[in-house]
Amino acid sequence: HVSLAPFIVAPGASAQKPRLRRARGTGRFGLSRRAVVRVAASDEDSPGSSAPAEEPTSSSSAYGGPNMYADSQAISPPSPRRVFLGALATAGLALGGNFLGITGKLLNGVPDVAESLRLDLIYPVGGFKRAYNPEKGYEFVYPEDYLGDATMVARAANQREAMNPLDPPALGDVPKPPKIFGQTVQEPQSAFGPMGGTGEENVSVIVSRSPPGGFKLDRFGDAQNQAEWLLANILAPPGSGKTSELFDAYTRTSGGGQKYFTFEYTIKTDAWYRHNVAVFTEKGGRLYTLVAQVPEVDWGRRRDEFRRVADSLKVFVPTG
Repeated sequence: HVSLAPFIVAPGASAQKPRLRRARGTGRFGLSRRAVVRVAASDEDSPGSSAPAEEPTSSSSAYGGPNMYADSQAISPPSPRRVFLGALATAGLALGGNFLGITGKLLNGVPDVAESLRLDLIYPVGGFKRAYNPEKGYEFVYPEDYLGDATMVARAANQREAMNPLDPPALGDVPKPPKIFGQTVQEPQSAFGPMGGTGEENVSVIVSRSPPGGFKLDRFGDAQNQAEWLLANILAPPGSGKTSELFDAYTRTSGGGQKYFTFEYTIKTDAWYRHNVAVFTEKGGRLYTLVAQVPEVDWGRRRDEFRRVADSLKVFVPTG
């Protein structure tokens, strides 16, 4: 009995002619297994029958099809946790970057908190930012539109190079730096000015050492007497080609008893005419000098800001 099932070919399928193969060691021929096509016959493949077409379901419709609305309803809503974290991250970026000045505006409502946390080192509060130098022991505020004064930085670099030159010293007389209240005037430790400025308008702080034995600023008298002596002997002495005028002089005392002497004056030459506000104070053998200067023609624009800068100077025990 021989089964014909291996040789039944479904309708529509091309029948492959069997190949004869000689068996090894015999003269007989047999069917090659690779030439056999085995197709299982079924009732569905019988002549006259056809497979029913598969109907698409609502879940397999293409985007934009008639069931698009049903498909959109099947999408799960976003996680509330993800929405919250996304909103929190966006708010953090906006606050950290002071987007549209929002951080500064929020801090304007709590200036004491901003000052205590020194957030105004980064964000302007009330139109001012803070300069803080713990190594020298001082801090003050300056207008928010000021940047680090490149002219002052260059001058300080040149002075450091002059103090430590690579070339041998000149044979001629080297000019000595000026002195204020017996102190050698150093280049500023901090200096700020408007973008693109030439150095005519700036705010700076100079820290210099007191002479051996120390001294007190009030040995020159009250603020008025100190200011008159300073202008007449240091800033605009006779024969210097400079003329000065004193507008105000007063003493400010902090809660800890620290005295600050503030002078407002102008100095005029043939080349320039400047309005200045200067503050002097002494602590721990160091003389601190803050000077805010601006061309006289711009004084009206900066007057209130410079007075705020002068009253903001605070000195403390330095860390360096």
